[in-house]
Amino acid sequence: MADSSWEKRLSELPGAIRRVHPAGTTIAREYQARSAILILTAGWAAFARMLPNGSRVIVDFALPHEMALIEFTGEMSETVTALSDVTAIELPGPIRSCFSRYPQAVCEAVLAAEASRYSRVAEHLAGVSRRGTVERTAHLLLELACRTHRSAASYPDRYDCPLNQTELADALGLSAVHVSRVLKTLREAGLASFRSGVVELHDHEGLIELAGFDRSYISA
Repeated sequence: MADSSWEKRLSELPGAIRRVHPAGTTIAREYQARSAILILTAGWAAFARMLPNGSRVIVDFALPHEMALIEFTGEMSETVTALSDVTAIELPGPIRSCFSRYPQAVCEAVLAAEASRYSRVAEHLAGVSRRGTVERTAHLLLELACRTHRSAASYPDRYDCPLNQTELADALGLSAVHVSRVLKTLREAGLASFRSGVVELHDHEGLIELAGFDRSYISA
C-alpha cells in the first residue's frame, strides 16, 4: 500500500476492522472456511500448509503495506500465522463481492495482490524443486529485500526480518541445521549475513548473480 493516507481511506471503508494479532497466533486455519482481505500495517505473517507428520511448508509471506487475501473454503487451504505482532485492516469477504462494494482502486489492488502472490508461489516452487540450497536461500533473501524496501530500482543494504531459522527452513524446504550451514556459506563468501533479526546484503550484484534473481515477478 502506498502510504498512511491510503491506509486511512481503507480503514474507513464499509465493514473495515483494525485487528491486532500477537506473534505466534493463528489468523486463519486450514480446513476452516474464512474469507477476508487483510492489509498489513505492521508485522509479518506466514501462509503455510501443515503436513500429516507435523511439519509444515511456508508457501508465502505477508509483509507490511501489502494486501493478503484469505479465501478459504474449508477444504484444505492454508494456515495463516502471525510471525511477529501483526496489525491489519481487515475487509470482509467473500473477495468477489469487493467489486460491487468498494472503489475501483481497491478492486484493482485486490487483483494485483492475487497476481503477485501467484507469481511468488510459482517462483518459490521453482526454487525448492530446481535451485541449489545456497541459490534458493539467496533468492529468498533478495525477494524479501525487495518487498521490505518497496523499490523497483534498488536494494537495501540491510532490512529487519523477524524470521527464525526454523521458519526460514520451512520456506526453503530445508532443515534448520542446513539453513544454518547455508547462511554461514553466504556470510563467509561476503555476500549476506543474517543475525539477530537483521539481514545484511554485503554484495548485491554477487547475490543476484548467484541466485539468478530477476525481480520482475515482484510488484514494486
